[in-house]
Amino acid sequence: HAPVLFLHGVFGSKINFNKPARRIAADLGTEAYCLDCRNHGASPWYDTMYLPELADDVVTFAREQGIDKFNIVGHSLGGKQACLVCAHHPTLVQSAVIVDMFPVTFSAGLLDETCTALLLLDIDKLKTRKQAFELLANQIQSESERNFILSNLLQVKGGGWRWRCNLDIISRFTEEIRGFPDNVPESSIKSLFVYGGASEYMTPERVTRTRELFSDPHFQEIEDAGHIVHLDKPEEFYAAMRNFLEVNGKL
Repeated sequence: HAPVLFLHGVFGSKINFNKPARRIAADLGTEAYCLDCRNHGASPWYDTMYLPELADDVVTFAREQGIDKFNIVGHSLGGKQACLVCAHHPTLVQSAVIVDMFPVTFSAGLLDETCTALLLLDIDKLKTRKQAFELLANQIQSESERNFILSNLLQVKGGGWRWRCNLDIISRFTEEIRGFPDNVPESSIKSLFVYGGASEYMTPERVTRTRELFSDPHFQEIEDAGHIVHLDKPEEFYAAMRNFLEVNGKL
């Protein structure tokens, strides 16, 4: 099987996929890599976050590692990265698993509201992480998503807090992150779109658009999972991913 590259979503980091990455590497006898998106995790901070740049970052990583062909698993923003890599670099991709995301433009909503709430949070006055959790309750009602986002809030040695992600740049590029480029070539890459049954991201219109960009996409619902499918239903997500990659991820 080809190596597997894992791409997290906005406000995530490579640790989000650590467990499934270790499992898939062992089960398929291949290598797995979890990448931090620019302005997230341990990756460098940049002044821009254009989607084509994010896709190129993935390609650059693969080439630096000497990987000629890979499977790609991307959640949310990472799913859009994966779609663009499939479209523009098809010779590099063996198969793709896109998690609760579709190659479409989304209207302003949760991402913009989340960024506004985080920017308004005065972290200099925080005493505990729990305090931040409670202060964001009205803006981010899902407890699992609040915990997920607040994994970026780090306690500074000697006192105080800081954001691990580049919140300023992410906030400036919400329209870009919500969008998807026009005139993207059709992809024949074998693809699985896994989505949460309780997520608001899946609509018939988005499926139609996906079929216009991918010649043979497969769709699988994970019952009762929200947007962060791999955290809400880890075993069900892993089974869906593994079954697909076992068949389609071979070189």
